[in-house]
Amino acid sequence: MEREKSGFDQGADDGLASPIRASSNRRAFIAGAVAGLGAIAVGPTRAQQAFPTPIVDRLTLQVLVDNATFGPFLPDQSLPGLQVKRETGDGGRDRMSRDALKAEFGLSILGVSQKGAQTRRVIVDFGYTPDALANNLAMLGVDPDQIDAAVLSHGHLDHYGGFSGLFRGRPVKPRNLPMFVGGEETFCERVAMIASPPPIMGALDREQLARAGLQVRIAPQPTVVADQAFTSGVIPLLSSERAAIPTAMRPGVGCDVAKLAPAKRGATQVMDDGEHELATCYAVKGLGLVVISSCSHRGVLNAVRQAQALSGIQKVHAVVGGFHLVRPRTDDEARQTAAEFVKMNPTYIVPMHCTGEVFIAEALRLMPGKIVRPYVGTSLLFEA
Repeated sequence: MEREKSGFDQGADDGLASPIRASSNRRAFIAGAVAGLGAIAVGPTRAQQAFPTPIVDRLTLQVLVDNATFGPFLPDQSLPGLQVKRETGDGGRDRMSRDALKAEFGLSILGVSQKGAQTRRVIVDFGYTPDALANNLAMLGVDPDQIDAAVLSHGHLDHYGGFSGLFRGRPVKPRNLPMFVGGEETFCERVAMIASPPPIMGALDREQLARAGLQVRIAPQPTVVADQAFTSGVIPLLSSERAAIPTAMRPGVGCDVAKLAPAKRGATQVMDDGEHELATCYAVKGLGLVVISSCSHRGVLNAVRQAQALSGIQKVHAVVGGFHLVRPRTDDEARQTAAEFVKMNPTYIVPMHCTGEVFIAEALRLMPGKIVRPYVGTSLLFEA
């Protein structure tokens, strides 16, 4: 624990070197290093002793896909430990583009972190459609060939559907971008329990992922990603939050039934419990934890507490993502989560995607100085 404590007692280093370009060799090294971690206990006591939490000097999260865009009228913000930059896709041009950033009911975030002279880029989820992801990457000037790794939070279409847009329009060449998922359940066919009859969501196809240049790494245990980020692994249900997911899973359809939990193997269809869902986390020197809880079907508070238990770092600087405080959760659960955040006292809360307006209104009432509203293109720079 001394490493974490000393890292957070210091300020951030000045004069960071320029970002270095990602390469397939570096990706191979990063992926190989992960294999040596093995299974790591997720209980608070053992995890605090064992998990090799990386600490970065600075972190930028840029919203690639989310539910809403906004024009050039919102000002940038300079807050303690956070710079908020609004990007509309026209930055640096002398004439407004006839194209525009696209919003949709999906989520994709690019994390760019620095530790000393090393820069790492991790994409978390891919949004709903390839068109939106490809368009926004181009408009924002993001080079996908510089990305070191990907994390897919869970097997829902609004988070994986855009993956084939990642390298669209790029020169054809061999790509093996490691993509971390939390379990075999990621690939099971799903049914959306949102209508009668419930529509089939479909399943994520491994062969299509491979053709798109993504190499699947199943990692239900907490895992260091690209040297500088880490995943939560399976998120224990440790708070009052329940697993709440509006989909049912079909074991054996699209996924290997033998690799599922024994209790799920014999069923034709089971309600999802989100056991495979991952949060993606960073520890930023001088600030604390930044937790990306993409959809929070296992509970956003549970995701944050898992990050605290793994890292041994209690200070939460920011919680970012979709908190899924909409059906099947209730308005009362949304308000209760806001009240629990008051007790947890993160420096910032950045609600996105499936969070829901009831939570946002209550959080603004209880903690107005902590809430940051992002839009497609927004960059959040965390640095002490």
